[in-house]
Formats: sequence, C-alpha cells, structure tokens
Amino acid sequence: MENVNNVIRTWGSIEVDENGRIIGATAEFYEYFMIMPIDLIGKSITRVIHTSSTFSMKGIAHKHVFSGVISGHSCFIRAFRRKADTLYTIIIRQDELEYSDVVYFANALDKNKAKNNSLVPCRYSFEEIVGKSKEIERVKELAARIATSSSTVLLTGETGTGKELFAQAIHSLSTRKAQSFVPVNCAAIPDELFESEIFGYEAGAFSGAKKEGKPGKIELAQNGTLFLDEISELPYQAQGKLLRVLQEREVERLGGTGTKNVDIRIIAATNRDLRTLIQEGKFRQDLYYRLYVFELKIPSLRERHEDILPLAYHFVDYFNNKLGSNVKEIDPKLQDWLIQYDWPGNIREIKALIERGMNIVDGGTLTLDSIYFTPNFLLEVPSAMDNSMSGTLDEVVGNAEKSAIQRALKDSEGDRSLAAQKLKIHVASLYRKIAKYKLK
Repeated sequence: MENVNNVIRTWGSIEVDENGRIIGATAEFYEYFMIMPIDLIGKSITRVIHTSSTFSMKGIAHKHVFSGVISGHSCFIRAFRRKADTLYTIIIRQDELEYSDVVYFANALDKNKAKNNSLVPCRYSFEEIVGKSKEIERVKELAARIATSSSTVLLTGETGTGKELFAQAIHSLSTRKAQSFVPVNCAAIPDELFESEIFGYEAGAFSGAKKEGKPGKIELAQNGTLFLDEISELPYQAQGKLLRVLQEREVERLGGTGTKNVDIRIIAATNRDLRTLIQEGKFRQDLYYRLYVFELKIPSLRERHEDILPLAYHFVDYFNNKLGSNVKEIDPKLQDWLIQYDWPGNIREIKALIERGMNIVDGGTLTLDSIYFTPNFLLEVPSAMDNSMSGTLDEVVGNAEKSAIQRALKDSEGDRSLAAQKLKIHVASLYRKIAKYKLK
C-alpha cells in the first residue's frame, strides 16, 4: 500500500498546556473544522476531541496515535509532547480515506494499546447508585433481580441518566462478574470499521488486515458481558450479524469461513425510541424483539426530585476530594433552584454544574453565584406554559428553532461545535442561526 503520509495532508494542529487547556491552533485547523478561535482557546482538550468512554487522554505517551471525533468527523490524531505542552496533530480525517487505509491506521492504533485495553473493570455496584426515591429504588430492585440471569437486557432512558452505570452494576452482581466487561459505543466507531471491530476478521480478509487476524469485541467478551451503548446507531447491515450472535450464540469473523461459539451476555442501551426507528426502516424489528427480553427504563432526574439534593451533595463530596476543596453546604437559594430546574441533561448535567461551581467557589458554601458565570448558562426556571406556540407558522417554527438552539448551547455549556453535533447541523449553519436570532 502506498505510504499514506505521502498522500494525505494533515488537518491542522491544536496546542495544549500542561493542564489540558487549549492555548492555540493552526489556521488549517480553524478552516477545515469550521471552528472559531473564541470557541477553542481556553477550553479543555476533551471538549474538542471526543474519544470513547474507555480511552483517556491523560498521561498519553509521547507520539501516541489515537482515534477521536472533532466536530462530527472521525479522525486519527497524533499527540506530540513538548516539555510542558502537548501538540495534537490531526493526521487523518476518516472521510478522506479508502476503507483499506482506515484499517491500516486502525491496526497502527492497536500497537499503542495494552492487551486488555478493551476490558474495563466495573467500578460501580448498585450501592453506588445514589438515590432513595421510589422510582430509582424500583429500577434498582428489578435490575438486581435480573442480574443473576444471562438474558439480554435493554436499558432505555434519556441521555445522562446513568445507563452505563446500571450496566456495570448488573455485571458486578452477575455470575460473570469475574470475567470481562467490554463496552462499545456504537456511535463512536466509523461505519467502515464497525464489522471488523465488533466481529473481528481473519488473516487476509482485506488489504491492510493483520496477517494473524484480529478478534472482535464479541470474542473479547467471551464468558463475560458485552455492553452496546447507543445501539440505535448500529449500522443496519451489522444488525443482522448481531441478531445471529444473539440467536445462535456464534460469531463469524469478517473474511472467515467458519463460526466460533460464544458465551456472552449482551446489555444494550439507547436514548432513542427503537419502535419509531423500526417504523422508519432504520432498525430491524427482529433484532428489537431479541433485545427486548428485559427492558429497564432509567427514570429521568425530573421524575425523581427527592434525589436531586442527595446527588448534588454526592458530587460536592466527590469534587471536594478531587479538587482539594472544603465545601460543606449548598445555599438554600441554590437548593431551591436545583429542585425546580428541569434537568434536560439529567445526572450528567448536575455533575457538570456542581463541578463548575466547585472550581470557583469561595468558602464553604456553594451558592447561585458560584455556578452562574458564563453567558450561555441560563438560571431561569423554564415555565410550564409560554407563548411559543402562538403566532404565524413562521413565528412558531422560528421560536421552536431558537429554543432548540438555546437548549443545545446550554447542554453543551457554550461549546458551539458540540451544540452543532447535538442539533445534527453543520457548525457554520449554527453560527448563522445564532446571528439570525441574535443569541450570545
């Protein structure tokens, strides 16, 4: 294969200080990813380069190559340490490559991984799921009861409700707890690589394949648990192969001529309505029924108001230990606001909010002033009724679009690139709409 370095240009670089904050980027990066300097400088590198939940950019090796997502584009990135700073160079944007080239670089990444990189120890048990509301206690009790079986579990619920936490807790209580827990974010793997990553491949299956072949995530989860997060994003063709794994308990590698028996438990999770996707022709009905053995719907935070303050204090304690702070209480005004707020981002959002406040709090009390320091973060409690549905059709549509953009910006803490991803529009379109509606 032709040397890819000779035919693929880089897509710019980002420079990061020793604290993981971005201090600059090249003109090529701003141009190719349509990101403005004001939305980049000072941000954490983890807010710009999104990696899988099993990979951390902390303590990465010199000249380490890894995969990540920037503004919705799957990329291969090289980290180059220079004294206290780190330079992240985007060496490949996946949509510029042929399939064999993508595989070539995916194999190169494997050389930087430890043998057990895909095997994640379970950090959570049911005792660590904070909350005493009847809603969360009911789900915890049901999850504990089904944990001891090997049946498939489908975790549903809004984003940020803690579905992976429940998946780990179920595995930790199962008879498979001493075996592997292998998480897979179905939305984070490029379509071109999905089958080879999940099902593995045999030697010579395609140009660039390892000469010894490669086991997939399913084989790595042998005798353990395979956690398929965001299963709604599973490519349609791969859904049929996964169905066979569920029905026949065997897997066939890409390019293989035989099958291998597998003994795994599958836990899947989604924040989308799979029945709607079936009607739209995007999800297989037969796969849905194989997954729909046990469905556990994780309640949203607004359905368990009595758990909001315990969660807030839990995260205060967490960040006290992490940041060396000594916050002992939450101001009553902030407590009232926490209880009344709608929490569209659920537990992930309350954790981010408490972290924000804990970084600037002055003294032993967390107050409203501690969390309200960015113009894109709104403290107003949403009204149950408003006039957004009155007026002409254009006005109604405009109000709905404006509200969606405001919510996406708030959920993304002002990160416009991430907000564009949530809205599934190009970041340039987002900038135009922000200007149109005169949003800050």
